[in-house]
Amino acid sequence: MILTLSSYRRAFSKLSEEQREIVENAVDRLEGSFGVPHLYSGVGIRRFGKFFEARAGLGLRILFTTQGGDIILAIVGNHDRIRAFVKETS
Repeated sequence: MILTLSSYRRAFSKLSEEQREIVENAVDRLEGSFGVPHLYSGVGIRRFGKFFEARAGLGLRILFTTQGGDIILAIVGNHDRIRAFVKETS
């Protein structure tokens, strides 16, 4: 199951309609590929501190974690925003 934190929902609401579609497509791919390492390359999943990061287009990243088989989306944004979020939560 995909769950979202309020930080993700706030960041997602600030995206343009086009960016939202790109992110939604990436989340759909993420759900089908996480846990299957050879599929990671298409989504660009990598470890980022205590989180995972997935690409959602040219400048957008999705930061997430997992718990009990669920994927918890923490924030979406550019690389700098993702780094700042990780630093804030450390």
